[in-house]
Amino acid sequence: MPLIFQLLLLITGFGGFNGVRDETMCTLNACYTVYMEKVSFDKANQRCFHNGGYLMTLRNKEEEEILHSLLLLIQKNNSQQFWIGLKLHRGDCVLADKPLRGFKWVSGEADSQYSNWNKDPVDTCTERCVRVSYNSPDEDQLTWTAGACKGPLFSVCKFYFKGMCSALHLLGSGYISYMAPFSEDPLESEMKSLPLGTYAKVSCTDQQEHFSVCIQKNEIYQWTVPGPFCQPENVKCAQNNGGCEHICQQDSDQVKCICNQGYDLEDNGLSCKIQDVCTSDTCEYECIVGELEHICICPIGFELDANLHNCSDIDECQESDACSTHFCINTAGSYMCACREGFRMNQGNCHDLDECVHSKCSQSCLNTIGSFSCCCEKGFTLSEDGYSCEDINECATVRCPLKCINTEGSFICGCPEGFHVHSTGTKCTPDVTDARGYESVGQETPGNITETVPMTTGEPQTISTPKDMPVPLTPSNTSLYASAKVVNSRVLICVLGSVIPLLLLVTVTLTIAVVRCRRLRKEAKKSATDSYCWVSSGFNPRLEKLYESILTDDL
Repeated sequence: MPLIFQLLLLITGFGGFNGVRDETMCTLNACYTVYMEKVSFDKANQRCFHNGGYLMTLRNKEEEEILHSLLLLIQKNNSQQFWIGLKLHRGDCVLADKPLRGFKWVSGEADSQYSNWNKDPVDTCTERCVRVSYNSPDEDQLTWTAGACKGPLFSVCKFYFKGMCSALHLLGSGYISYMAPFSEDPLESEMKSLPLGTYAKVSCTDQQEHFSVCIQKNEIYQWTVPGPFCQPENVKCAQNNGGCEHICQQDSDQVKCICNQGYDLEDNGLSCKIQDVCTSDTCEYECIVGELEHICICPIGFELDANLHNCSDIDECQESDACSTHFCINTAGSYMCACREGFRMNQGNCHDLDECVHSKCSQSCLNTIGSFSCCCEKGFTLSEDGYSCEDINECATVRCPLKCINTEGSFICGCPEGFHVHSTGTKCTPDVTDARGYESVGQETPGNITETVPMTTGEPQTISTPKDMPVPLTPSNTSLYASAKVVNSRVLICVLGSVIPLLLLVTVTLTIAVVRCRRLRKEAKKSATDSYCWVSSGFNPRLEKLYESILTDDL
């Protein structure tokens, strides 16, 4: 309530010479100004810095309420966007587990725990700036959005001050314009307090001009020329007590106001106030003089002690719903929430963090509320580190007829030589020998093949041997049987290699002999009729004798 009361006293609107209406709000130690001129983020920040401030921060809920109250003065129903002093500098990266997501306040203040993101910024390491959206007076949420820094938007500046001076007063006709430290143009104001360094120009109807500056003197903030200004001529105490609140004393053509005991004359020279009993020791923080007594005021997050002098911090963490089920950390005048492991802050609340997005699991990851777990595929088991998967040696528990071969994520059972895997995949079947002496397995090519069958890692499977399958040969009998087959084949090849050439030679010889015999018969008949002489055929004498003997046998 004290903060709201102070805001109601100090809110004002300024109209500059450029025709653009700006709005300003001041608290006891700071002023906030909305600039209704669209510029880029850098230009908005430079303007604030040039005037002695910086783009407004929203480090807690209280600052957000101040900004919301300030934007209500705009009285616009359409959606507007404003730069705030939160920026991701070039070279920095978005940090998903931090409330500010890696962004920094341009004021140089430390990171705060409060945030109100409309949606999480995109994962990037490029320059990004933050804006707030103001949609209507009925909406109390000012959500944050990160985007490019070059787009023109309105802006809000914050200016810190050590103290304030009360507004100047006029006794007659005239007006006062103030040049605040955060403004480049003279501004007309009805503020009741103005920040340190404000320059005032007073113009009266009699063409007189007066100037005054708000300064600090002897730990008191006051004007160099307190006034009052534009005092009319020929003022008499008889007329309306000369304008004095208490006692009017006539001094020639002018009047002088005097206050009763226990009161001091105010800067306007007319009003009286209770004597200021507030010193540096009166209150621990702030002292305000009331109608009858002084009052000590505590800042937000503190409460006045029973001695009405000191202020004690309010432990907001004692409230049951301060941070829901997460950690609450009390701070001086405020508090902050810290999320449990596996959660992250988003819009002031803790939300489950999906660790599987950047998990260390070697195969698959299962996200759970506040945590995660690594999973392995069939045939693998989770190692002790909780991230990697190790192959299961199924051969240590699975029984195969003869041999088991472990593979990556599975295993293989092998059948003995002379057998192959049955189509069912659960037993061994003997190879079949065809009429040519070749061993065949279905349509397989000849040869001795050792069959293996891959196994899944479900229920252990056993290769069973059928009842009618002969007992497998021992290694020695098998070798003897194979050797006998090799010897028989060699003998057969040798016999055929000797007989076939001999038969071919005999066949050729007999053919030649028959042909010659027939030819000789024809020649003999011809010699008998034609009285021709016998002429040697020219063949080898040995062959001729052989042919003659054959001819004699035929006769």
